[in-house]
Amino acid sequence: MMKRIVCFFVVFTAFQSAWAQHNSIDSLKQALTGAKGIARISTMIELCWEYRFVNADTARQYGIEALDLARQAEIDTLEVEALHNIGVTYEAQGDYTDALSYLGPALELRNKIGDDIKTANTLNNLGIVQDGIGDFTEALDYYFRALRIYERANEKSKIAMMYSNIGIVFKERKDFKEAASYYRRAMNIYLQLGNKFGVAACYANLGSSYFYVPMYDSSLYYSLEASKAFEALNIQQFLPTTLGNAGMAYDKLGMKKESKEVLSRAIALHEKYDNKKDLSFALRFLGSVYRGERNFSEAKINVNRALEIATRINAKQQLLEAHQELSQIYEAENNLSRALDEFRAYDVLKDTLFKDEKTKAIAELQTKYETEKKESEIRFLRQENDLKDSRLERNQALVGTLFLLVTALVAFGYMVKNRMALKQKAELEQTKASLREVQLAAVITSQEAERRRFAADLHDGLGQLISAVRLNLSKEQVERRSLDQAVEVLNEMNSEIRNIAFNLMPQVLIKNGLVEALEELATRVNHTEKIRIKIGAFDVEPIHETDKKVALYRICQEWINNVLKYSGCSDINVQLIQHLQELVITIEDNGNGFDMSALMMSPGNGWKNIQSRLSMIHGHIDIDTLQGRKGTTVVITVPGLAAQAA
Repeated sequence: MMKRIVCFFVVFTAFQSAWAQHNSIDSLKQALTGAKGIARISTMIELCWEYRFVNADTARQYGIEALDLARQAEIDTLEVEALHNIGVTYEAQGDYTDALSYLGPALELRNKIGDDIKTANTLNNLGIVQDGIGDFTEALDYYFRALRIYERANEKSKIAMMYSNIGIVFKERKDFKEAASYYRRAMNIYLQLGNKFGVAACYANLGSSYFYVPMYDSSLYYSLEASKAFEALNIQQFLPTTLGNAGMAYDKLGMKKESKEVLSRAIALHEKYDNKKDLSFALRFLGSVYRGERNFSEAKINVNRALEIATRINAKQQLLEAHQELSQIYEAENNLSRALDEFRAYDVLKDTLFKDEKTKAIAELQTKYETEKKESEIRFLRQENDLKDSRLERNQALVGTLFLLVTALVAFGYMVKNRMALKQKAELEQTKASLREVQLAAVITSQEAERRRFAADLHDGLGQLISAVRLNLSKEQVERRSLDQAVEVLNEMNSEIRNIAFNLMPQVLIKNGLVEALEELATRVNHTEKIRIKIGAFDVEPIHETDKKVALYRICQEWINNVLKYSGCSDINVQLIQHLQELVITIEDNGNGFDMSALMMSPGNGWKNIQSRLSMIHGHIDIDTLQGRKGTTVVITVPGLAAQAA
């Protein structure tokens, strides 16, 4: 049930789009009558796009005719649109090999023309195709390339779409924590844009992902929020899925009554919308809930009904699960003969599914072979495109003239811009002066507190140890035992000095960098064997500015110390990911959530220090927590730390 929620969103969006397109299709068909030249090619390309979800075959007819005409007219901008749209029609039908044969040349031509946003659109569709084939690594590569382009253009809705698509791939790879991280990012953007449907979709995906982490309380929270959001939008088709997810989470949390109520609602809605496969799944799960309560009669009624539906639609996975559940019910009833019969049926189906998976794997290998064949054809088309480059030479004279005109305009624009920049600079300096006063007060307070703590560490730690050495060595005749004790105390003093020096400024931070310093901090905490800290880094570039890496280290150290003091957690995960124009640090723990207002109003300097350091490096922090809920996630974003390669 949970894995299909994303598919439902895509189908629903397609149906919405198709319904809204009928009027557009009629007007375009009318415009096509009598249209000639560029107008005719453009209209057919638009018809190909509008028909892509209505009738893919019809869409393709318009697209192929437009492609032929565009090539005859040698108009690259129209040729690439036709290639892209034809590829999307094949993608809509799940014909991924043919989709690649058009989307691949489209990407080559997009790069040649240089339209970044449209290039990103094609990269996104290539990612969808690779995801469909099952090549998740290739899909992520296309998605991240598209994401970087959208980030440069600040296309918020497109960025949210890419986060969702990346989350889907991580979920299919069963990396549910990473999937949830990207769904949360998409959700934050949809909240900013006021896109209620996008928010509801992210709620549903988070509910699904957290179930498999497993974090059942979070799964329940987001599944219920998704259900409320879809009800508010009057989108009933997705309620059976989100309610079913909530029912499963209720069961895992031991709330059997609530689980049965919500699952019953989901079953009624599945019946209303004739979702046979999901209805079979929900009935089987409800049967397992009744089995847990030892209500075997109700359990068998629901599971037998699930078995009947699965048999009717030949849903082998649901048949397998139904026979397995019946076997467990009969075993719990001590009806071992019936339990054995059901287990045998389960075992036969399991072997059949294994053979089907093997056949599917062979088919995927065949698809990869066909893909390589198409890529060879793409290389041939690329050679043809290279021949067309000679046409560009004819335009060089015109470009030279235009260059002189543009240079004059740029010079004039620079003068105007420079005058405005001087005015803005004066205003900015005044604002910076005010901010520096506030930051200086926070830094001075922090420094004084650090000096007091340093003095206390020296007095309480080293003072006592020095006194012990003095006593051992002040005797007239120093015994061997006293010397050994003095050496032992000196070793303790050395360890104490190293700890104080690490707290003041870890040398590994200055010599090796931020990631290595965080790993050393984690090692020191992990030695206690009470709490486990895990550090992960993805394509993180070295930070050369000392003030930035010190500030980031102190922010992470301050937050981790707060988590260790107050959350009662057992695991902390720190992840650093390098994007095109920013570094993102995510800190997750499984401790108790808290009230954000209490943190904001805290009289201590910890939160103020974090805010002050973030302000100094122009960073931003997002905190996802809730009092009474397990788990807190902090996302720290620092701009200006760019990746070396786009």
